[in-house]
Parts: sequence; structure tokens; C-alpha cells
Amino acid sequence: MMSAFRSAQPSAITVQVLRSRIVVAKGPGRRRPSHRQNPSSSRESFRAGEVVRQSGIYEAIHEGAHRSPHDVVMIESDLFPKCDTCSDRVRFRLLRTAPYIFTDEDFDKPR
Repeated sequence: MMSAFRSAQPSAITVQVLRSRIVVAKGPGRRRPSHRQNPSSSRESFRAGEVVRQSGIYEAIHEGAHRSPHDVVMIESDLFPKCDTCSDRVRFRLLRTAPYIFTDEDFDKPR
């Protein structure tokens, strides 16, 4: 007797179709993206005490490798902080811009 349920495992054909999906560019009039991957300034690093120019996800890189690089969220106009261990020898590299939700026109500020 055949089961009425499908296998949880995708078939080889399904996997191949998913891997070969084609991304189609959107036309004019589409809403601008709220963030971008691989920004042009991704190679630039920022020091503790500098002003954050763009809100987003940054990689914190500590001198002396006392801690592995890790991701942090920074908000535009804040200052990059010092590390408690390596002080101002920590660097920050922008991974992806991401606007602070309360600066987005579709969301209200908390009251």
C-alpha cells in the first residue's frame, strides 16, 4: 500500500531546481532596499572613538586576538566603543548596512 505522505527528503530534481534559481532584477519604481550586502567601504576599518557613519552590522576585530572577531550592531551617530581588554586597539569593519528600525518611515518610535 502506498503512503499518502511524501518523503521529508527532497528529490535530486528538487535540489537541482533550487540550486539553479535565477534571480531577476526588479524594475524601476520598486522600493529601495533597507540594507545592502558587501558595501564598498567593507575594507575600511574604524577605530574606537570615531563616529559611526552608517547603522549596520560590524565585525569587531580585537588586537592581540584575546577574543575572536565577532559581529556587533552599531547605530549611526554613536561612537565606536573601546574594548575593556584592548582599549582603543579594537577595530570595526562594516559587514552590512541595516537601518535602525525607528528611523524607518513605516515604524513609530516607542512611547
